[in-house]
Amino acid sequence: MKKQPEVTAATRKNLIDAFWTLYKEKTIDKITIAEITRLSGNNRVTFYHYFKDVYAVLEHIEDNLIKDVCSEVRAALNDHVFQADAREINYLYTVSMPIFKRHAEKIFTLLGKNGDPRFTNEFRRTMRTMLIQFWNLPQELEYLDYMIEFSYSAMIGLMAKWYENGNDLTDGEFFKLAQGLVANGVLGYLNQEVHDEKNS
Repeated sequence: MKKQPEVTAATRKNLIDAFWTLYKEKTIDKITIAEITRLSGNNRVTFYHYFKDVYAVLEHIEDNLIKDVCSEVRAALNDHVFQADAREINYLYTVSMPIFKRHAEKIFTLLGKNGDPRFTNEFRRTMRTMLIQFWNLPQELEYLDYMIEFSYSAMIGLMAKWYENGNDLTDGEFFKLAQGLVANGVLGYLNQEVHDEKNS
């Protein structure tokens, strides 16, 4: 016989999984507790034992996702010994790509057109803080907000498009594209591609 904590965890997970199945297909204002309980095989009393409403389920998913992604990225960065002043964005992509791919469905659903503005803002704030720490940037650095926003938007935007396209590029192809765009900008990347074609 299962221990009570295991039963509790399994029931909570069933409710969360049922909610997520629905949330992938429609906005939260269209999701009802009746749908969640029917899909999870539970009743309304059980649902209210764990969550006060459907928004509480979403908040639980969002908070745990941010916590998991950040802890995994930090652990990966802590495992790497950096040379002096060698905290390159290339390495950041190398570290973060597999983590973002592992959580891609939830991240990019929540950041997408039907996503939650609360998650978008909190995820941006958390990732911006990590970028500042990664590069060890002083808070008083001129144009810091702009530089970090550019780095965050470029990284998330590229990964979101890659996910939207069904990971149509290999990891190596995506990394080369991201590396070129971040290092040289769009025009610099295009000029380099033309230069490489002429010399090939």
